[in-house]
Amino acid sequence: MDRYTKAVLTVIAVALVVIAARPFLTESGWPELLSLATAQAQLPAGIREATIPRAWGKYVGYQSGNLLFEGPDRSLRIVDLDGKPPEYPKMKWVIKFE
Repeated sequence: MDRYTKAVLTVIAVALVVIAARPFLTESGWPELLSLATAQAQLPAGIREATIPRAWGKYVGYQSGNLLFEGPDRSLRIVDLDGKPPEYPKMKWVIKFE
């Protein structure tokens, strides 16, 4: 059991050294064996995309799934993001100050 534990810990230690030294190894011309592709999120396209028209105003904030915009006439516009395209995003409120 002692040999097995030492072997596993040695493999882990070597892997950690390779991970830590990887940024320096790319400049030194090591073979492509140690270079791995960068991990990227694998979400289906369009699952969390929303296109907001610029005419709705300047972005001010976000809260509870809603965006807050300030219109050119100083009105506040609350835009709901929860839903499916094409009916969402939709404007829920336009608050005008007098």
